[in-house]
Amino acid sequence: MTVADELSEYVARVRILSWNISDDSFVTHPAEFRALVLRANADVLLLDEVSPLADIDRLNDVIANLRSKDDEPWHVSVGASGGRQRNVIASRAPQESLPEFSSIIPYPEADRLVIKEQMSPRARSNPGWSMDNGIPVNGALILSNDRRLLAVSADLQCCGGDHESWQEYRRRVEVREIRRRIRDVLARTPVDGIVLAGDFNSVNTNIPLVILMGPYDPPNASLIPAEIYHLDGSTAWTWDGRGTPFPSSALDYQLYSPQSLRVRKGFIVDSEDFLSEELADLGLQPETSSQLSNHRPLVVEYTWH
Repeated sequence: MTVADELSEYVARVRILSWNISDDSFVTHPAEFRALVLRANADVLLLDEVSPLADIDRLNDVIANLRSKDDEPWHVSVGASGGRQRNVIASRAPQESLPEFSSIIPYPEADRLVIKEQMSPRARSNPGWSMDNGIPVNGALILSNDRRLLAVSADLQCCGGDHESWQEYRRRVEVREIRRRIRDVLARTPVDGIVLAGDFNSVNTNIPLVILMGPYDPPNASLIPAEIYHLDGSTAWTWDGRGTPFPSSALDYQLYSPQSLRVRKGFIVDSEDFLSEELADLGLQPETSSQLSNHRPLVVEYTWH
């Protein structure tokens, strides 16, 4: 071990798992869900697309079992906005709630009308695409290592392969509102770093992703995506398109403020990548990840500058 490696052992770190869990896998497969989260060994969980019908008490039970006997209880924030796609933020460190993200975040009325005009009658009648429950996003300040980390989890509108589709337009509306609220937080209270994660559904253009990257107020003036891969070191898809007409692709990201945070290491969690010995230790099968969600969790360990 080099001197630099030895010094890095003393650098304050925060390890974040973000995951589109697609409804309620912590209810339907609690043991497998817990095993994968344990494998991630995360300090913060950013879970998106959590069904409003899911029993949050069950999630609290699973999270409580992640800690050892002497650990403090986890802190959990359940987003109010997003309807069927709520966002949950759980952390070992204490959280501070944010008024900017604590209630339903409406779509601007002018944009709402444009989106509805572009939707087909069938799309307007689809309850899963209703805008009544607000934009799917949640945010909290996590008080970690004497630092104030702004953690934001989001799940953008899906689908829409055409760059002029209402889905793409809606994604851009969503990210502009999310960026505006992040700016409001930065203007109101001290923040040492930012991590914004979730399913960005970049199926057509990367413009929504670019909008989310900034600009913001200094010192955290911009965000960049963490570059991580599956355990093979080359595969980067996060959404599994096998068995569908669509290719597997990277739809999920963690964006972070490079002015304050550095990526130490990270990987995309997939039980198919685990060795047989590790699967046995965790009580998992190679197909477990596919059973839990079409999306794979992202795990990134950051160090503070």
